[in-house]
Amino acid sequence: MALDIKIKTNSEAIKKRFNRIERKFPSIIDKGILQGGFQLLDIIRTKTKKGIDFNDRPFEAYSDSYRKQLQREGKPIKVDLFYSGRMLGALTPSPRTVRKTGKNKISLGFSNSEMRQRALFNQVLGNPKREFFGFNKRTENIISKQFNRFIAKEFKKQRL
Repeated sequence: MALDIKIKTNSEAIKKRFNRIERKFPSIIDKGILQGGFQLLDIIRTKTKKGIDFNDRPFEAYSDSYRKQLQREGKPIKVDLFYSGRMLGALTPSPRTVRKTGKNKISLGFSNSEMRQRALFNQVLGNPKREFFGFNKRTENIISKQFNRFIAKEFKKQRL
């Protein structure tokens, strides 16, 4: 007794589909990572305007002499690292501030070297330190969820 078995597969169609996904995947990931960078930039700017550091703690108060100077100039004395608007203005969403620096990596920076120095003083050198340029676990989770939504949406759009 002989038995003939014929199996039909769609392996060629599956192979083509995987090749298509493989070609599209890196560009979709890069777009998602850049989008995450722009979102982080927006979160940093928003928290700084509210007067809180990246760990959601209020900035330490300005010194008495600096507070008096701000009052004489008619500027608000709330600690939001905003004097002339130039430092946070140098943190705009642009290719100069958010750059791809490696595989699945981006870097955020200031577009103006003078403002980079000012930020360095606030972040590291000054006393008290007002650490505004960074992110915590909560922010990381927010960006991660947004990244996952973006990837899913792009896959749907590409019909992958």
